[in-house]
Amino acid sequence: MSRRHHVALLLLAACVPSALDETGKRCSDERPCGRDFICVAQTCQDVTFDAGLPGPDAGEADAGLDAGEVDAGAADAGALDAGEDDAGLPDAGELDSGYPFDTQLLANPGFESLTADGGVRSWRATTGSLSGGVPGRSGQSAARITNTTNASPAMQSDLVAGQTSFGMLFCAEAWVRHELDAGPSVTLIIRDRYFDGGIDSSNGASATIQRGAWRVLRERWQSYGGGAIDVRVTSSRLDPDASVLIDDMKLFRQQGTTCVFP
Repeated sequence: MSRRHHVALLLLAACVPSALDETGKRCSDERPCGRDFICVAQTCQDVTFDAGLPGPDAGEADAGLDAGEVDAGAADAGALDAGEDDAGLPDAGELDSGYPFDTQLLANPGFESLTADGGVRSWRATTGSLSGGVPGRSGQSAARITNTTNASPAMQSDLVAGQTSFGMLFCAEAWVRHELDAGPSVTLIIRDRYFDGGIDSSNGASATIQRGAWRVLRERWQSYGGGAIDVRVTSSRLDPDASVLIDDMKLFRQQGTTCVFP
């Protein structure tokens, strides 16, 4: 055998780890324990004593407390953290809906509070323009919606804060009037407005109003739930610069299945 081959064999032998033979020494597939010992949890144990019992690191006594029901079950991650007490009705249901019974829900329902530029606080036009107008049915002012874009003028309330639940009954009332010879149709609508931008609405209470006289519109809506509430008034008045007056709006939540207007 050449000297080079002899040296290579010596180096190869030096790279192969010798077997361990003492309890408690570290072990692996590459470094097995010595005779009469067994590798358990990477530690050499006497095959007649240590390996016959479940060890403290791999047995049920230790792993049960860390991964079982006591530590990761209902007490820690169940009903107390994610169940009804934390995410249930108090956050999203009727108890916290913000919609009490028989209470006016609209801000500035009589349109007495105007902005510096003549607009109406807590209301906005969606087509046409919205301003304060006279005469009012009560008080000093009404709301006036005017056609400015050759589209039916419309206005809506600010979104009433809260969250609806299925079956809530809402009732609305509006008094409407115009000053032209030909009476337009005016419609009152209650709407569920959802937080993703979707809308569901009532069919709309409509009437053809007469010149110089206030007429009442009344509407009801049983909510689908999961949104908030507003009201909308539209007019079919398409004559250039023609307008309609609206006053004394009401929106309230009603007990039962029938609207009772005060």
